[in-house]
Amino acid sequence: MDIEITGWNNGRDVLKALRRRVFIEEQGVPEDLEWDADDETAIHFIARDGKRPVGCARLLPDGRFGRMAVLQEYRRHRIGTHLLHNIEKYYQQEMHGRILKANVQAQAFMFYKNNGFSPVAPFNIDAGIVHLPMEKAVGGSHSANNHLLLGKDNLSYRFPFETRATSGLLQIACQQPQREILITITDLGQAQWFDKEVASSLVRYLKAARQNHVRILIQKEYPGIADHRLMLLQQRISSRMSVKVNSAVTSDRILLLPYGWIETSQAEVKASFNDRPRTARQVEIFEDAWRTGQTCKEIRRLGI
Repeated sequence: MDIEITGWNNGRDVLKALRRRVFIEEQGVPEDLEWDADDETAIHFIARDGKRPVGCARLLPDGRFGRMAVLQEYRRHRIGTHLLHNIEKYYQQEMHGRILKANVQAQAFMFYKNNGFSPVAPFNIDAGIVHLPMEKAVGGSHSANNHLLLGKDNLSYRFPFETRATSGLLQIACQQPQREILITITDLGQAQWFDKEVASSLVRYLKAARQNHVRILIQKEYPGIADHRLMLLQQRISSRMSVKVNSAVTSDRILLLPYGWIETSQAEVKASFNDRPRTARQVEIFEDAWRTGQTCKEIRRLGI
């Protein structure tokens, strides 16, 4: 794997082709948001498999890097890691920088965490995608913190209610090993349960290990509920994802067994990634409601 270091003028055609395929065509980033003036001042990195360009990234003079794009068929070949290591080396040796900064997609959290980066600010939306600012001290002795790591992070999180907070926290949690995910939902019509990244995060979690399982307990059903994104997902993978109905459900909560939880209300989103006692108590409540819950009639009717 070769990494080419170039400027925008020389690498423009290759860089545009890679980023168009990944960000615009695959992720749906609007064309006018993808290209900006920073491209002219950035140092660009292109990963090649032989002569074929397969990934890229850019580094700005102030230590901010981003626009890391790797072709889908190469994403398990450590292309991103090679790019990141070359960015760190260049920034330290050629630019004499100390702190690398990036606004990373929540779905890529563990990739950056495993490479020594730590979150430093709340979630934000960039091009319609949940992001999280992260930093790393290069060439120093500073180690990454445990923020947002299941079973290790003792902090409590509280955000004003926003769909992106629930989505971002769940995306990060689903990248980490856990026994099971239990979800209670008072109203499937809430925006946070329509968010496509919520469903995508659950799919990634279920695909990560054969023993992974998700159970969802909803307060009520209604005509047409079978067309809901989460219900369609359950129909596709019914052996790994189960749904029941129980009117006793009074809260919107995600339990990340056995470590922590995410709770949402109309006012705020709260979370803890290392609170086993409270998680265990909430699991008991969930299991009691699950035992007395009923099969969703709309889904059962569709199956027949």
